[in-house]
Amino acid sequence: MVTILALLLSLTANISQGVVDSMNFRQAIQNLKGKMESARQTAITTNRTILVRLVKGKDELGNEIWNGVQIGHAEIITDPADDNYAPPVAGNFTPKFIPADPVERLPLGLAFHDSPEFSSLLSDLEGITHGTTTNEGGLTESYASFVFQPDGRCALTINEAWTLTVIKQEDLQASELPPDYVTLQLDPRTARTRIYRR
Repeated sequence: MVTILALLLSLTANISQGVVDSMNFRQAIQNLKGKMESARQTAITTNRTILVRLVKGKDELGNEIWNGVQIGHAEIITDPADDNYAPPVAGNFTPKFIPADPVERLPLGLAFHDSPEFSSLLSDLEGITHGTTTNEGGLTESYASFVFQPDGRCALTINEAWTLTVIKQEDLQASELPPDYVTLQLDPRTARTRIYRR
């Protein structure tokens, strides 16, 4: 009787964990898709270039992982009295990034796969810009960014498959995709996204 009860409890725990994992994946990819759609729509309605930053943060143990997304726009501040003014330096001038909202992190335990094969939006391919930024806590974080243009397209080459894959953090060291993952694919011509789930 005790053995049967233990077996049933074990099965229930496994099923419950599977449901939680599935919900986390669904939340992560829907939030990510929503951010992309919001960036595209904002670019069209405001007639300005909108930047999407994929941000490398830290997990609860202090390990660096790609786990954040933020949208905003670049602004050149020309008023020397403005607090954000920076004098332009020839050959080394970057417009000020004005975030539309704080960095949104993936649910705990999930991360973007950092392999260019599975997440080309984190790669060094043409159209992706890399840099560093200082977060709200004063820590320096790396980012990869790309832009949505006012005509509703992305400034990314059309001959690449632009993807961003979400996996469990525990699977980051695997050489192949794990059994559970979700991939968002971005079409640069239309800036529309598709979701592939395994």
